[in-house]
Amino acid sequence: MAHKRAFYRTGDAICDEVLGLLEKFANETLAKQDRFRLGVSGGSLADILCEGMAELRSDFSKWQIFFCDERVVPATDKESTWGIFKRQLLECHNNVPESIFFPVNCTLDVAEAATDYERTIRKAFGLEKSTEMPSFDLLILGIGPDGHTASLFPGHPLLKEEKKLIAPIDNSPKPPPKRVTMTLPLINNAKVCLFGAQGRGKAEMLKRIVAERDTSLPATLVDPPNGELIFVACDEAASLIEGDPFKTS
Repeated sequence: MAHKRAFYRTGDAICDEVLGLLEKFANETLAKQDRFRLGVSGGSLADILCEGMAELRSDFSKWQIFFCDERVVPATDKESTWGIFKRQLLECHNNVPESIFFPVNCTLDVAEAATDYERTIRKAFGLEKSTEMPSFDLLILGIGPDGHTASLFPGHPLLKEEKKLIAPIDNSPKPPPKRVTMTLPLINNAKVCLFGAQGRGKAEMLKRIVAERDTSLPATLVDPPNGELIFVACDEAASLIEGDPFKTS
């Protein structure tokens, strides 16, 4: 796939566009291969996915859903992204099987949890004995108020990680402190990276990421060289960006 960038404005809310793109990429992928491998994030994007995923027209038995990052807390903790999907999606709908989810083992120490999750991903991709970098079909990513994405924070040493697919972080500037996260090499090897931005509070940060390409911000560093980069923003989040920021003259 050639490198491609797109910026979509969606009016008041991003939910319909994000869900529509998810359905589109899932079904296009399954028309070519027998598995659709997705990475999801927490926060407001998890709420959007939990609210609408069960209504998508796709063969969920062929999906595999992983986590772009996770807080190392029990699934019953309100900070657990896996817990959000369990409570808001799986317990409310019976057409999305729990078996398609690959949660982080949060009973382990944070470093062991990261190593174990990298092993889980490699096994799912059939790359247990390979050094090849897995390529997710789609990663759905959020943007924090400081420009972080997944659990990759500005100025953090993990931004320079080159070998690990999944890395531990025990000093997150945003609580809870212990997390595991996909690293930039894994994220940037995805076929599609899709960012969602909702609300006026995201406007300044989105401008710095999309229009100014401020590389001090982790979200700006997500730019898959052989894949597709998509930003979906409501009108308020996109209010400081003029026209199509990716249009080439």
